[in-house]
Amino acid sequence: MFQPTGPLLELAPKKVANARRNLAEAGLADFVDIRQGDARQTLRELGGLVDFVLIDGWPGGKGPSLARQVMKIVAPQIRAGALVMNDNGEADHLAYVRNPANGFRSMSLPLKGATEASIKVS
Repeated sequence: MFQPTGPLLELAPKKVANARRNLAEAGLADFVDIRQGDARQTLRELGGLVDFVLIDGWPGGKGPSLARQVMKIVAPQIRAGALVMNDNGEADHLAYVRNPANGFRSMSLPLKGATEASIKVS
């Protein structure tokens, strides 16, 4: 039987309610761990290694982007062979996943501006 390997996280309460409703209607509610709140808090302990991460944050002003902050938290919890997608291609996130020392292989996808796909290789 399929077992979830990580949570779905959303900050906006209305989006959480919509996701729960959609998953229930599809008969998938028991397979998804939905966590509402700030990713920098709710993703600190994922309960094991994960196979897929979608980071859809937003570019910030000064300091590290939200995507880079989240990646710093979840990178140690990502299984080798897992896929990481970043929707906005923030420069500091790209610098991290494109640096071979961090254990990822990464490429930009020809989708709406700057979407990055990264595979954890070590």
